[in-house]
Amino acid sequence: MNLPYRIQILSELGRYMLSDSNLWKDVKEKSYRENGWFIPEFINLAVSNIAKQFLKKEVLENWATSENVPEVNQTPCKAGIIMAGNIPLVGFHDIMSVLLSGNIALIKLSSDDNVLIPFFLKLLV
Repeated sequence: MNLPYRIQILSELGRYMLSDSNLWKDVKEKSYRENGWFIPEFINLAVSNIAKQFLKKEVLENWATSENVPEVNQTPCKAGIIMAGNIPLVGFHDIMSVLLSGNIALIKLSSDDNVLIPFFLKLLV
Protein backbone atom coordinates (compact mmCIF):
# COMPACT_ATOMS: atom_id res chain seq x y z
CA MET A 1 0.00 0.00 0.00
CA ASN A 2 1.58 3.28 -1.06
CA LEU A 3 1.79 6.48 0.98
CA PRO A 4 -0.95 8.45 -0.83
CA TYR A 5 -3.36 5.55 -0.25
CA ARG A 6 -2.44 5.31 3.44
CA ILE A 7 -3.02 9.07 3.76
CA GLN A 8 -6.34 8.77 1.93
CA ILE A 9 -7.72 6.02 4.15
CA LEU A 10 -6.60 7.75 7.35
CA SER A 11 -8.17 11.05 6.27
CA GLU A 12 -11.39 9.22 5.37
CA LEU A 13 -11.34 7.69 8.85
CA GLY A 14 -11.10 11.21 10.26
CA ARG A 15 -14.17 12.28 8.32
CA TYR A 16 -16.04 9.21 9.55
CA MET A 17 -15.08 9.98 13.14
CA LEU A 18 -16.85 13.33 12.83
CA SER A 19 -19.94 11.80 11.24
CA ASP A 20 -23.26 11.08 12.87
CA SER A 21 -23.52 7.46 11.75
CA ASN A 22 -25.89 5.33 13.82
CA LEU A 23 -23.29 2.55 13.96
CA TRP A 24 -20.70 5.01 15.28
CA LYS A 25 -23.18 6.27 17.91
CA ASP A 26 -23.78 2.66 18.99
CA VAL A 27 -20.04 1.99 19.29
CA LYS A 28 -19.53 5.08 21.46
CA GLU A 29 -22.43 3.99 23.68
CA LYS A 30 -20.99 0.47 23.98
CA SER A 31 -17.62 1.91 24.91
CA TYR A 32 -19.23 3.96 27.68
CA ARG A 33 -21.15 0.91 28.97
CA GLU A 34 -17.92 -1.10 29.15
CA ASN A 35 -15.91 1.68 30.80
CA GLY A 36 -17.90 4.16 32.88
CA TRP A 37 -15.02 6.64 32.76
CA PHE A 38 -15.49 6.97 29.00
CA ILE A 39 -18.36 9.41 29.21
CA PRO A 40 -19.68 10.62 25.84
CA GLU A 41 -18.07 14.05 26.30
CA PHE A 42 -14.62 12.47 26.77
CA ILE A 43 -15.05 10.22 23.75
CA ASN A 44 -16.28 13.10 21.60
CA LEU A 45 -13.39 15.32 22.71
CA ALA A 46 -10.81 12.63 21.93
CA VAL A 47 -12.40 11.87 18.56
CA SER A 48 -12.68 15.53 17.62
CA ASN A 49 -9.04 16.20 18.49
CA ILE A 50 -7.81 13.13 16.61
CA ALA A 51 -9.89 13.88 13.52
CA LYS A 52 -9.06 17.58 13.42
CA GLN A 53 -5.44 17.54 14.60
CA PHE A 54 -4.09 14.29 13.11
CA LEU A 55 -6.33 12.96 10.36
CA LYS A 56 -6.63 15.92 8.01
CA LYS A 57 -5.06 15.13 4.65
CA GLU A 58 -2.73 18.15 4.77
CA VAL A 59 -1.56 17.29 8.30
CA LEU A 60 -0.82 13.70 7.31
CA GLU A 61 1.04 14.81 4.17
CA ASN A 62 3.10 17.35 6.12
CA TRP A 63 3.96 14.78 8.79
CA ALA A 64 4.98 12.21 6.18
CA THR A 65 7.16 14.79 4.42
CA SER A 66 8.82 16.03 7.61
CA GLU A 67 9.58 12.45 8.69
CA ASN A 68 10.78 11.38 5.21
CA VAL A 69 8.23 8.57 5.02
CA PRO A 70 8.91 6.62 1.82
CA GLU A 71 6.24 6.24 -0.87
CA VAL A 72 6.40 2.48 -0.35
CA ASN A 73 8.02 0.83 2.64
CA GLN A 74 10.03 -1.98 1.05
CA THR A 75 10.99 -3.52 4.40
CA PRO A 76 8.12 -3.00 6.83
CA CYS A 77 8.91 -3.60 10.48
CA LYS A 78 6.61 -4.95 13.14
CA ALA A 79 6.03 -2.42 15.91
CA GLY A 80 4.58 -3.62 19.19
CA ILE A 81 2.14 -1.23 20.84
CA ILE A 82 0.86 -1.80 24.35
CA MET A 83 -2.26 0.32 24.66
CA ALA A 84 -3.23 2.24 27.76
CA GLY A 85 -6.91 2.48 28.62
CA ASN A 86 -7.15 5.47 30.91
CA ILE A 87 -8.36 7.91 28.22
CA PRO A 88 -10.50 7.08 25.19
CA LEU A 89 -8.29 6.35 22.16
CA VAL A 90 -5.13 7.34 24.08
CA GLY A 91 -2.91 5.15 21.86
CA PHE A 92 -4.44 6.11 18.53
CA HIS A 93 -1.49 8.32 17.54
CA ASP A 94 0.90 5.39 18.02
CA ILE A 95 -1.17 3.20 15.71
CA MET A 96 -1.57 5.99 13.17
CA SER A 97 2.19 6.60 13.11
CA VAL A 98 3.00 2.95 12.53
CA LEU A 99 0.40 2.59 9.77
CA LEU A 100 1.29 5.87 8.05
CA SER A 101 4.94 4.87 7.97
CA GLY A 102 4.01 1.65 6.17
CA ASN A 103 4.94 -0.61 9.05
CA ILE A 104 2.91 -3.30 10.79
CA ALA A 105 1.27 -2.63 14.16
CA LEU A 106 1.08 -5.50 16.64
CA ILE A 107 -1.37 -4.22 19.24
CA LYS A 108 -2.05 -5.36 22.79
CA LEU A 109 -5.34 -3.71 23.69
CA SER A 110 -6.14 -2.46 27.15
CA SER A 111 -9.13 -4.22 28.68
CA ASP A 112 -10.35 -0.72 29.61
CA ASP A 113 -10.44 0.49 25.99
CA ASN A 114 -11.22 -2.54 23.86
CA VAL A 115 -14.14 -1.18 21.84
CA LEU A 116 -13.07 2.01 20.07
CA ILE A 117 -9.66 0.99 18.71
CA PRO A 118 -10.87 -2.36 17.25
CA PHE A 119 -13.82 -0.59 15.65
CA PHE A 120 -11.55 1.87 13.86
CA LEU A 121 -9.08 -0.82 12.83
CA LYS A 122 -11.92 -2.80 11.24
CA LEU A 123 -12.99 0.30 9.36
CA LEU A 124 -9.46 0.77 8.02
CA VAL A 125 -9.31 -2.80 6.79
